[in-house]
Amino acid sequence: MFSDLDEQLATTLKHRAGGDIDPTPIVQRARHRGRRLRWRRRGLIAGGVAAACAALTSVVLAIPGVRGTDDPIMPAAALMLPEAQSDGTVRPEEVGADPTTVHFSTDTLVSDANFASWRTGRGIESVEFRGPTGQARFVLARTEGLLDGLQQTLSSQGRPQGRTEVRVGDRSGVAWFDPSGDRKLWFVRWQPTDGLWAQVDVYATTRDEAAGTASRVRFDGAHRCVVPFRLESLPPDGRLLECSVTLGRSARDSFVEGSLVVGDASGRWLTVRAQPAPAGDDARRGDLVAGPYRARRQGSDVLEMVVKPCHVEAFRKGWGNGYTEAEGLAILGGYQPARDLDRPDTW
Repeated sequence: MFSDLDEQLATTLKHRAGGDIDPTPIVQRARHRGRRLRWRRRGLIAGGVAAACAALTSVVLAIPGVRGTDDPIMPAAALMLPEAQSDGTVRPEEVGADPTTVHFSTDTLVSDANFASWRTGRGIESVEFRGPTGQARFVLARTEGLLDGLQQTLSSQGRPQGRTEVRVGDRSGVAWFDPSGDRKLWFVRWQPTDGLWAQVDVYATTRDEAAGTASRVRFDGAHRCVVPFRLESLPPDGRLLECSVTLGRSARDSFVEGSLVVGDASGRWLTVRAQPAPAGDDARRGDLVAGPYRARRQGSDVLEMVVKPCHVEAFRKGWGNGYTEAEGLAILGGYQPARDLDRPDTW
């Protein structure tokens, strides 16, 4: 059933977006959302009308971007990563090489942003801001080829127009746009310093507006990419390749999800992702042993378990390749959660 649904979602997304968009993360997110709804539906049936009301309320509050009256929004600073030690100089050989550090600083790029997704590793560093009325993504890479190989994450019609010259601060670059309904998705690409390439994707009315957004990115500081867990049991020759985390401005659930990618020199890799566990997520214990934890299979390629307060998944395919189930369980066995899910500075 999932394979048919995956194929339908992928076809629909690519058709509507018009760009080269990777549907895998969206499909995986849809699967996870479906499981949450099934668990809550079981709770409604068992709990009667009163429990149903409470559960329905929790469903609404759990949907990203939807907050209750008792869930205040936090300042935009909640979307930022903790600062890292830096001498104020960005060096090309360091960008995307250390999966724990982001070598740039920026404000939200979107005035009403309520989510930010940060990523670093494998030669690329990026952040994407999302809000009710806009989205923007910034990417820093060691080569222009890495920028060319990126999957587009903001929707457009897939009809990019010709490139024109543009200035970003005191640096020259190029800009082009792709129509997106009654808006334009602008792409601004430039070299902030020799040996580095940068690109901003943003919905804007004019080229100058898009270039102005790009000029808000700074390269005089660094930040730590942090997730609320560590992986302390890696296979021989395994190492950390990539870190990604999504933060929100909801005072109730500021942590949305975090992932670590591990791999080795042979090209094998595996993604471990943690998300806040919904109520009832631990109702069914797994029959697989992962160190001190009990895990279960999600289809044939994903392992999952609950380590309060998070639901944890290990992707062997799709977001991974080459690791066996036994190796995936060993990696999950070394999962160590942070004590405070709401304080990224302590992760």
